[in-house]
Amino acid sequence: MGAIRILIVDDHRVVRQGIRSLLELETDFKIVAEAGTGAEALNLIDQMRPDIVLLDLKLPDINGAEVCRRATALHPGIAILILTAISSGPEVIECIDAGAKGYVLKDVDVYELARTIRAIHRGESVLDPQVTQAVLQRARRSSKGFMSAVALTDQEKEIVRLIAQGLTNKEIGEKLFMSPSTVKFHLSDIMQKLDVKRRAQVVFKAAGDQLI
Repeated sequence: MGAIRILIVDDHRVVRQGIRSLLELETDFKIVAEAGTGAEALNLIDQMRPDIVLLDLKLPDINGAEVCRRATALHPGIAILILTAISSGPEVIECIDAGAKGYVLKDVDVYELARTIRAIHRGESVLDPQVTQAVLQRARRSSKGFMSAVALTDQEKEIVRLIAQGLTNKEIGEKLFMSPSTVKFHLSDIMQKLDVKRRAQVVFKAAGDQLI
């Protein structure tokens, strides 16, 4: 298997260079390009077809959520990982709705960032626990008094809670004594029950429906 090809998008050159220098220490990563604006990022995505895009939300021309929306519409197989300092607010939901596969904060350590990139490349979605908890609280407040017709089993609820903690399918399987493929099977059922198409939406929908 070839190296994971990564595009770094951030309007601060020193931040891009810092991320690049850290990720280039990983032998299975290859930084194919850098971009400082949303327009430049979209052009490079078309030209370079990276596997992963590390995308900041605050760009000088197009916000990160819109870049994510346009990129995933044109290239459905691309994996967008939001890497930002913003931990709460409508931007988080906008990015998930736009198709982002992951959302981590810039204070993440390099080991955790590398783990997240690899998980997303495997087809999983990973959300920073700080971000998840902030949005869960918001979802619960906005749906107070709402009774959902959806029912999750205790095991399914536990899987959703572990997703909310930022765990990958493999890590969830280790905690619940299941294989990653079994976790994936249960997750598919959960997504069908919640009527969502992406793993990243599961926690927010379950919280909004008062299921966790």
